[in-house]
Amino acid sequence: MKDRNNDEAMAELFQADPSFGAELQAEVVRDGNADELAILERQLSAAFATREANPTF
Repeated sequence: MKDRNNDEAMAELFQADPSFGAELQAEVVRDGNADELAILERQLSAAFATREANPTF
């Protein structure tokens, strides 16, 4: 099995379950951790930028 980094794995998870991504984002915003929020936003952007570039993905 090919190894992949955490961002790729999370992007795939968010693509499969967008509502989970939204719920997680709300929780991270509530917690107020700016570093965690930056990481999550990077992962969400990767997930949905891929989907917009290739709608059949």
